Amino acid sequence: MIRATLLLPALLLLAACGRNDPLPPADTPAEAACRREAEASPAAKAGYARLPPADNVTQFNRVKAEIAAAERAAYLRCMRDKGLAPPGGVEPVRPPR
Repeated sequence: MIRATLLLPALLLLAACGRNDPLPPADTPAEAACRREAEASPAAKAGYARLPPADNVTQFNRVKAEIAAAERAAYLRCMRDKGLAPPGGVEPVRPPR
């Protein structure tokens, strides 16, 4: 039988993974297509290729943030190209390298 002390951290970890998605949920087929395009973007793939082991938490989090920023930028670019994103907006603040 699984102990409650082991089950709770596992459930919290799964919940945290679901909330770290940098892209909004897709409500239409066009949004789903842009989401797939963003996840398959060359910048995101390059980030995943250089993702360090999770034991180096600082470096791991920095690269994950760069991947998330690349996915968001590709998603917004796709949405703008399809005429679905509102014009303008504010670019998110990125920490210095």
